[in-house]
Amino acid sequence: MKTSVEVIIHPVCLRFSYHNNEIVYMFASNPEQQLDEMEKLMGVETDQGPIFDSNVGFLPVASTILIRGEKNILVDPGNHHIGFYSMLKRALNSKNLTYEDIDIIVTTHTHADHAAAIVHFRDKPWVIGEGEFKDFEAIEGKEIVEAKKKMMGDITEIRGDGETEIMKDVIALKTPGHTSGHISLIVNSENKKVLIAGDQTMTRSEYINRTFSRWYPKQNLLDLNKSLDKVQKYKPDLVIPGHDRPFCP
Repeated sequence: MKTSVEVIIHPVCLRFSYHNNEIVYMFASNPEQQLDEMEKLMGVETDQGPIFDSNVGFLPVASTILIRGEKNILVDPGNHHIGFYSMLKRALNSKNLTYEDIDIIVTTHTHADHAAAIVHFRDKPWVIGEGEFKDFEAIEGKEIVEAKKKMMGDITEIRGDGETEIMKDVIALKTPGHTSGHISLIVNSENKKVLIAGDQTMTRSEYINRTFSRWYPKQNLLDLNKSLDKVQKYKPDLVIPGHDRPFCP
């Protein structure tokens, strides 16, 4: 069976802020505007403190990817709303699949926009990067993380600097920078080499120009550039970023 890769939910991002007892929402179509540029428009600067205290919120939808081959792999099932309102179910149904047809869940990292909907895949094997649970606990707390781990099936943590085969034609790589345990996938699909980047490459501009978010500390930027060096050595024919449309480099 040939291995195929398809984005079944494309990314988008709303921003919101608190003003005069109300939440005000903002939207831009361009991914660069959705991220740092909209913050600048809203007057948010990095020297004002941590991003979580900056009065700028995110309602992001990340890329959700279906890999079909020897098994069905779902990469980054998405945020809470994607799962709760059955959007993910509809996306799978459009490919004649149900939740039960998914064999493996892969999360490039555990930020909510990529991983919150994992709760709909109880007892399914879960592939995640080594060290990611520590970051996960820092955001959601140990009790919640332990509960999510218990509801899943076998957990495979991607370790080391080499390749880890998930199934035929699909390998996982450690690509830290966005988070400590971030992973990306390389898929040999129908005569094409596909990079499923997650937020190692949030946008096309990050991949092409290395214009990473202004919020990254120095060490994260060093790690991101090393990780980008790593995946670019594979010379992918198609790149699927976490928050932009797929593109051919």
